[in-house]
Amino acid sequence: CRNQVGSLTGNWTGLRDSLRSLYLGENDLLELPPGPGGLLADSRRLSALDLDRNKLAELNAGALPASLHSLSAAHNLIREFPAKLVQQLPNLGVLSLRGNVIESLPAAGFHTKRTLDRLDLGDNHLQTLPAGVLNGSLQVRDLHLDLNYLKTLPAQALRGCNTVRLFLGNNRLETIDERAFVGVGHTLEYLDLEGNRLGVFPRALKHLKRLRYLYLGHNGLRSLGNDSLHAFAGTMRALSLTGNRLEEVPSAALRALRKLSHLNIGYNRIGELREEDLAEWAAPLDTLLLPNNLLTELGPYAFRQAPRLRELSISFNKLRHVDPLAFAGLGDSLLSLEASFCLYDDHFPEEMLQPLGALSWLSLDNNNIRLVNATALYRLPKLQYLNLESNFLTQLPAGLFHASIHASLGEVRLGYNNIGALQADTFSGLAGLQTVVLTGNRIRAVASSAFVDLASLVNVLLGANALASIDARAFVNLPSLSNLDLHGNRLTMFSLSAFLNVTSDRAPLTLNLSSNHIVDLFEGDTGAPLHLQVLDASRNLLAEVPVNFLVRVADTLSRLYLGHNRIQKLDGHAFGSLPAIELIALDHNEITALAPGAFDGYRRLQIVSLAGNRILHLQPDQLARLPALRIVDLSDNRVRSLPRSALTGTRVEHLDLSGNEFVVVPSSALEEVGETLRLLDMSRNNIEHLDSTMFPGIPWLTTLNLSRNRLTFLPDNVFSSLAGLLDLDLSRNTLRANFGELFHYVQQVRRLSLAETGLQAAPALPLPHLLHLNLSGNAIRSLPSPQDGLQRLRVLLLTNNQLEALPAAPMLRELDISGNPIKVLTRDSFAGLPRLQSLTAVDLPRLERFDSDSLSRLRALTALSTQTWPRIEKYRFRLGSTLSAVPSLRRLSVRVLERSLTDQLLGAFNPKLRRIELTGPDLHDAAGDAFEGIEDHQELALQIRGTQLSEFPPGLFSRLERVAHLSLDIRDNQFTSLSADTFYHNSSWETVGTKLIPGGLNLNGNPWSCDCALAWLGGWLRRWLREVLQVHAVAADAAQQLQDAARQASCVDPRSGHRVPLLRMRDPGCQASALSSAASWRWRPPSPAALGVLVAAVVVVTGSAGAAGATGALALAAASPR
Repeated sequence: CRNQVGSLTGNWTGLRDSLRSLYLGENDLLELPPGPGGLLADSRRLSALDLDRNKLAELNAGALPASLHSLSAAHNLIREFPAKLVQQLPNLGVLSLRGNVIESLPAAGFHTKRTLDRLDLGDNHLQTLPAGVLNGSLQVRDLHLDLNYLKTLPAQALRGCNTVRLFLGNNRLETIDERAFVGVGHTLEYLDLEGNRLGVFPRALKHLKRLRYLYLGHNGLRSLGNDSLHAFAGTMRALSLTGNRLEEVPSAALRALRKLSHLNIGYNRIGELREEDLAEWAAPLDTLLLPNNLLTELGPYAFRQAPRLRELSISFNKLRHVDPLAFAGLGDSLLSLEASFCLYDDHFPEEMLQPLGALSWLSLDNNNIRLVNATALYRLPKLQYLNLESNFLTQLPAGLFHASIHASLGEVRLGYNNIGALQADTFSGLAGLQTVVLTGNRIRAVASSAFVDLASLVNVLLGANALASIDARAFVNLPSLSNLDLHGNRLTMFSLSAFLNVTSDRAPLTLNLSSNHIVDLFEGDTGAPLHLQVLDASRNLLAEVPVNFLVRVADTLSRLYLGHNRIQKLDGHAFGSLPAIELIALDHNEITALAPGAFDGYRRLQIVSLAGNRILHLQPDQLARLPALRIVDLSDNRVRSLPRSALTGTRVEHLDLSGNEFVVVPSSALEEVGETLRLLDMSRNNIEHLDSTMFPGIPWLTTLNLSRNRLTFLPDNVFSSLAGLLDLDLSRNTLRANFGELFHYVQQVRRLSLAETGLQAAPALPLPHLLHLNLSGNAIRSLPSPQDGLQRLRVLLLTNNQLEALPAAPMLRELDISGNPIKVLTRDSFAGLPRLQSLTAVDLPRLERFDSDSLSRLRALTALSTQTWPRIEKYRFRLGSTLSAVPSLRRLSVRVLERSLTDQLLGAFNPKLRRIELTGPDLHDAAGDAFEGIEDHQELALQIRGTQLSEFPPGLFSRLERVAHLSLDIRDNQFTSLSADTFYHNSSWETVGTKLIPGGLNLNGNPWSCDCALAWLGGWLRRWLREVLQVHAVAADAAQQLQDAARQASCVDPRSGHRVPLLRMRDPGCQASALSSAASWRWRPPSPAALGVLVAAVVVVTGSAGAAGATGALALAAASPR
């Protein structure tokens, strides 16, 4: 799995009688070996086979053994259902063909009746189903047909299938024959029809007598007939009608259901909820989801008819009035209430919540709450989770959290309010409290005993406030505290006196003080010993190592981050005694000198980073006798030599000396770690000479980077002692060498860069194991045959050479031919590249011909980076036509050279494309129909980056709104403003919500101007975090990273010139004061870690429909899109 296996040849005889499970996913298989005699066919005991994400075009009969029980060949290029193969596999129970390009299913049946537990045909190109799939000869318990292009279901479509669970979501279904489910009416229990175009409740459902779970969301339903649900009156457990056009609760239809426990009618147009709407049917109801309707008030006893209700969501409504008795009758049952983005009153809804004595989960984030009484929570004794984030609270009244009442309270989220201070006993004596989030407020000070006697407290997040002082003993008697985040404040000093009896040996502390203005760290009386495990004081103003501070936490400190300060030197024993230290990071300081013995005695030290300083030299024994030392980073200093004994007695594996002033390789010093050194980076130095005497002392080296030096002549035997070398970079040196002899001694090399080395011709490279070769930036005119020593080559980078023709390399996966004088590209140009998966072809200045079928042979091509070609467009060439011949394409990047994007890409958007990137520094505008065909995608990440666009093409989003899982990246353009009408042309954005673009908006790098036209974006981003990423239900630290990343998009206040995070902007009528208030927030550049978290989150959201995370089952169910 995840290798580069291209064929299943060789002698596998020893496995044929024992192999039971085989995982070959994410390889390069184009076909399976035929049987009998093939590896797979002769594996007589093989039970499970995974072939996902290869390049298989078919599953040929006879290729697999009869013993097979589970076969997955998802995300290949299979065009036909393998009926003959299935017929030959009598034990097959699970078959997954998801994500292929199957267009139809056979009507003809098997010779004998077959049974599958699961058949997954989702995300294919099915447009029709025959009446009676496989003539009723295949029984399938779970049948997945979602994410296809079905428009109708014919009569008896599933006759004989005996299906129990049927997935038809996200097709194009407009009609379902009234007899479509005849034949499965006695078996079907689960039916997913979400995301279709039905318009009316299907009468075909009347045949489903055993249906328990029905999902009909997003079908444009306006009403349900009174008898619509009668057929499954005694069986229905869960019903989803979310995302339709219902204007009232379909009470008359629901009265037929006697056992309904879960109902989702969110995202409709319901304007009123009365007690009688729940009468006669809601008694067994456990979960009711009503988010994003048009509710403006809740009257008395609105939910009394649902006395067993445990979970309720009313988020994203506009509730201007909630009667104090609205929840009367739910006091003993309701456990979870979600009321985000819905309350207009500026007082905490104390009266509304008064009846809910059993409530354990309460989310009131993103409302208008400004005031909360001290006794507001006293009638909620079982509360475990409270979320009041992104309101307008300015203070927390004394006694708000009461020790004797709120013993069960485990998590309190109060981030992104306007709280100015934490008074004594704000959090006191709460036995169950584990997490407190106060990030992004305006807290200036933390008083003594603000956190006191909290035996279970683990996490306190106080980052991104305005903290200037923390009083002595602010944190008292917190034995479990293991994470205190104070990053991004205004602290100028920090003292350990802030702690008294905090942490324990079982729960050591991670203390984050980064990005403050700290000039000194002070010791102090902590009562019981403070067990500090991680100290991050990076990005401050420290002028020296705070050794006295470190002495007080020496016994447990294992990781110390002091990067990006102003430290100028390290004295002897610079850090004091740190017996547990494993990592010391001092990167990007102003260090010029290291005293002898600066690191002496740290026997557990594994990682040292001194990158980005001004170090001139190291002392003898500088890092010697550190037996655990593995990684040393001295990059970007001014070091000219390394003393022989600098690393003596260590086990350094990774040594980075790049960006220094070495003129020779420090062979004698390297020899001291010769048994352990695996990676050596000496790039960006001044090395002029290499010979065979330089590397004998490090024979186990696997990675060597010598790029950007002053090397010229390389002796034949210079690498003779490096037989195990796997990765060699010699780029950006002007080399003269006999490469055939030079590489004779390093035959195991997998990765080689000879970019910009002055080559006039492709060298002979006798490297039989080479996988990745970079020859860019030379003057090469032709390439040798791959049979000349490079049979396994997978990646070949040839940018900026003098090539006029493409190479032939049968095993090549990735090729970059940009910047070459190629004149002609035809179908035959790619004849020698049958396995090519990624092609980059931009900046071909002499290109005269590019045939529309040029890429048609590349049936494995999944990624293409190219450009428009104005000189050869119109009558002789059309890029869209060329791309239409590549149905396997998943990722497309196009550099647009013209000023306008019109019809250049017509026909280019095949339905399997998942990522489209458009760039072009001269692109100023685009026609709305330039994106014709893009609406057929089920999932799409659209990037329009690095252009001169300042507004979206008209009508673009009338196409994109049909894409089920859309993300949009418009970084680095010229947008100054953005109207909600761009995306929501027929309704307000608040009515529809942010699920229109579930993958989110990436807005960085534009010259946004803070004005009223942009104020809506703040609300959109906050709601997206809550509605799609569901930050309220993920772990607090992960939620903070997501919010930090989202806050990096900023605009410029034209009055003050300050940068304002878009997320901070609100639109209360868009008063000027709102923008000024937002401007007080301090913008900071994004951290790579935060952006990485956001990207990962977006990948998760866009990669799976309706994915939801939650802390606890209640939250998960309540937040579920269904």
